[in-house]
Amino acid sequence: MRCGIRDAGFGIRDSRFGVAVLILLTAFCANAQEQAQKQAQEQEQEQGVELSGFRVPEYDDQGVMTSQLFGDHAELQSDSMVKITGVRMEFYRDGETFMEVASPYCIYNRNNRKAHSDAAIRADMEGVHLTGTGFRLDTGARTVQVLADSRVVIDDIMQQTDLEPENGVSEVSNVTVITSRQLFLSYTGRSARFVENVHVEDPQLQMDSGLLEIRFGENNEIDWIEALADVRIFHEGREAYAGKAVYDVITDEFLLEDNPKLVDGRNMLFGETIRFWRATGKMICEPFARMVLYPDEKLKTDFLGN
Repeated sequence: MRCGIRDAGFGIRDSRFGVAVLILLTAFCANAQEQAQKQAQEQEQEQGVELSGFRVPEYDDQGVMTSQLFGDHAELQSDSMVKITGVRMEFYRDGETFMEVASPYCIYNRNNRKAHSDAAIRADMEGVHLTGTGFRLDTGARTVQVLADSRVVIDDIMQQTDLEPENGVSEVSNVTVITSRQLFLSYTGRSARFVENVHVEDPQLQMDSGLLEIRFGENNEIDWIEALADVRIFHEGREAYAGKAVYDVITDEFLLEDNPKLVDGRNMLFGETIRFWRATGKMICEPFARMVLYPDEKLKTDFLGN
């Protein structure tokens, strides 16, 4: 009996302890549920918040503002995603606007400072104008990717050469138009990369390739242009083919490499490298140049000796 009483005593004490624990757990769960409901309500309330005059500045390590993202209207869709309409992006250099990007709307991630959209996009900087459909924007890296229908217009590219205008060339528009499926534009790298179905057209030549990259200098001037993958150049009735073509804007010189070939009527020229100048039509092929000539075909090319 005494053992039974002791056991019963221990049982009573255990029951009281269990009840206390149960009460504490119940209170804790109720509090946690209340907090969760409150947090959910706050998120729901936040998701419904709409703002006008949305603005997100971006700074470098020295605290200098490098860009700003503006929006006419912003709607919070979650704790990180914001739908912005009337989007405008400004990139700065030395306190001045270097490039402006605009689109009807985008989805902006506040955590990683990236935006994406399937809407039309337009970007403008001095002498360069870009349009396309759909984009990805990284404000931190200061890059823009155009997803489809990329089209870039470059003003007066020939004015950067050392050559003097010939025979009324100054009266002709020197606008160059480049189209491609996608475009990667980097403010930091001062480069534009055109990908897939690249086509270049200006008053003097046309060029097709699988990839084209342009590098810009400090004042937005184009330093050089490089085309890769199935390069085809059409210039004044002549056709040139190569795996790689580099154009020096200052000297107006094309350098063709990777099995280059020039077709002038039925005549053909082969070599390890072919160099030609767009404005003058002069050409150098070296080394181990090989030519196939037809006597009844007149050459349009002025070949230079070494």
